[in-house]
Amino acid sequence: MRVITNARVITPAGIRAANVLFDAGTITAVVEDDGAIPPDPSVVDAHGRYVAPGLIDIHVHGGGGFDLMTDDPEQVRSYARWVATRGVTSFLVSTSGRDHTQILERLRAIAPAIGTAAGSARVLGFHLEGPYINPRRKGAFDARWLRAPSAAEYREMFAASSGAIRQMTLAPELPGASDLIDAVLASGATVAIGHTDATYAETIAAIERGATHVTHCFNAMRPFGHRDPGCLAAIMTSDAVTAELIGDGAHVEYAAARVLIRAKGARNIVLITDGMPLAGTADGDGVWEGVPIRVDGGKAVRVSDGTIIGGVITLDQTVRNAVAHMGVPLDEAVAMASTNAARAIHLDATYGAITPGAAADFILLDDDLRVTEAWVAGERVYSAN
Repeated sequence: MRVITNARVITPAGIRAANVLFDAGTITAVVEDDGAIPPDPSVVDAHGRYVAPGLIDIHVHGGGGFDLMTDDPEQVRSYARWVATRGVTSFLVSTSGRDHTQILERLRAIAPAIGTAAGSARVLGFHLEGPYINPRRKGAFDARWLRAPSAAEYREMFAASSGAIRQMTLAPELPGASDLIDAVLASGATVAIGHTDATYAETIAAIERGATHVTHCFNAMRPFGHRDPGCLAAIMTSDAVTAELIGDGAHVEYAAARVLIRAKGARNIVLITDGMPLAGTADGDGVWEGVPIRVDGGKAVRVSDGTIIGGVITLDQTVRNAVAHMGVPLDEAVAMASTNAARAIHLDATYGAITPGAAADFILLDDDLRVTEAWVAGERVYSAN
């Protein structure tokens, strides 16, 4: 049994002065400072810092110089070690490929990296962003990678992943999308609407069919119009869906982010990074998926045309941005990057909250909301000291 004492604990019920007890990788109790502590526990003094649930990034392609659009499991493992230093205790590998064969090979190759390793964030599974997205809203994707939805192909992908696909982004207006939605739901994964030119009616139909999530809301989707409300109106007025938000102020201006939060409530927003390999590194030039890119001033863009190509922010910074620029209270901002993410991919029974029975995945934050420690499965995987 171990205990973290002298902490401000961010719980589902708010922030409270409490002790967190955990054993064998699981939180066993959260008790007040004057609550009963088992005799002779291994004590960690938080010195008044916040204890928050570990952050969960369900949409990320890389960071720290490591690429998750890869066939190399060591890239995934290296990223998992690096991202723990930014307070992320678990994440989905967001990937795709040039063709069906490459996607299958990629999933088979990196499936062994799924799980928990010493000194690392957990790898919870895969997020497939494409290839079943609308070329009109392709964002930085190469149009040659994209094709019509195929439920049969998806089932092959799921098998190649060893059953580890947790989220699938698709454009629901494309021919074959309804069958694909059914196949994704049957596999237990989350259907995410994204890279879409869907109308309001098409989006509502997808939600009614079982889509429960939205990929990087506002980005790469039909814009809102007062005579053509489109997918955004359906997203903002549906309590059945959670919406991802890249919290960097570049992909979505903070005023628009506040509109989304006001419309849906913080509980239905999931902060993500959409990080690419140069996230968390110094500004400069590079190449990603064969495309020359430049990172400058908080944005990564394709050199050829200036299209934003993934995020360069880290998830802990999105939490600070939500507090500083989106008017979100600290406990709700943390939940947007942890609790809500776990719920979006149906893992909230185990991850994303400081509560008895949950995994002992948590972080310590100082008064500036900087990550000073990260713990995964009850083991310290990062310390700033």
